[in-house]
Amino acid sequence: MKLFTNQICICTSYKTMKIAFYYRNVTGGIKTHVEALSHEFERLGHEVRRIDQFALGSYMLGNSSGGISYGFDFSLRKIKKEVEDCDILHIHHAATFSEFFLPFSSIGSELNIVNTFHIPAGKNLEGEFARALIAMLVSLYVGRSKKFISVSAEIAEDIRRCCYGYGDDDDDDNGTEIVVIPNGVDINRFHPQEKDEKASNEQGKGVCIGYLGRLSPEKNIINMIKAVKALDSDDIRLKIAGTGPLYDKLKKLEDERIEVLGYVEDAPSFYRSIDVFLLASKLEAQPIALLEAMASGLPVIASDVGDNKYFVQGNGIICGTSAKEIGAAINEMLMADMEKMGTESRRIVEQDYTWDKIAERTLDVYKSVNQY
Repeated sequence: MKLFTNQICICTSYKTMKIAFYYRNVTGGIKTHVEALSHEFERLGHEVRRIDQFALGSYMLGNSSGGISYGFDFSLRKIKKEVEDCDILHIHHAATFSEFFLPFSSIGSELNIVNTFHIPAGKNLEGEFARALIAMLVSLYVGRSKKFISVSAEIAEDIRRCCYGYGDDDDDDNGTEIVVIPNGVDINRFHPQEKDEKASNEQGKGVCIGYLGRLSPEKNIINMIKAVKALDSDDIRLKIAGTGPLYDKLKKLEDERIEVLGYVEDAPSFYRSIDVFLLASKLEAQPIALLEAMASGLPVIASDVGDNKYFVQGNGIICGTSAKEIGAAINEMLMADMEKMGTESRRIVEQDYTWDKIAERTLDVYKSVNQY
């Protein structure tokens, strides 16, 4: 299956647009995605407005500064006022509770709406719950939104299969077209080691494997630690960076080979301090961390969930999620040409996944619904 389906190619001449993003402003992939697109659009002269749970005065459940949280509000009037002179309302689910009522308001008939789906999925109970949420959102917006964007080709297929009942090559004139546009990465911020950094890191002991992301059960970090501890080598180390509900539990598992750093201020430097990036999640869509690691010139090991397999092509190894399968992938990586894989990682992101290219694809969607 091709990663990008229903690509839109239109004339590059365009007038500037007013674009409103409605999104949940919490540290993570959605926030990174929206901020990156906003920067690129503004650089091109477009006007961008951002509507989040704070602007709407939502009552927050969970941790509003990061991790799992959700805003409850009935703010359709506020949203309508913010977007009344906009060309596009781009919704990045799940924004706040008003998202579920918006399709039935006058906003849906007065404005061009585009939805992007970031929801991760996997072959477990949480994955099935995620698919149910996707199905519910699609059922609310189908026929009301001009276009659906999915960051994941796998999720796009779920939308077609579960909510439209057709396959790759079919069309539904009564539905909403689905376009796959993945996440991107800032290749100037995330880049391979400089010569002096490489020389310094090579003075360390053995091979350092690293993970950066949320410390939560679906990220499968416990099995990552088990896999490294079971390896018959003292030369393999694991550095874990990030915050989340498992932090205290993971700290108790530290030893001379396992280091739990918690939150790191300088993510690019973290990637440049490791030799291999490991993402063994049980649940993903299209993880930005994987692109950041690739932009940093790292070989990658990634579990076979979400769209990982489309991004690990000659630059790493796809594995299962058990400790045994992760350990086997690490052993395989140790026998591989890691420098060559790292070079390929960087080439892949430079070719297709810079934020300016992702923004261009997104603007093509906007222009198609505005019929320029």
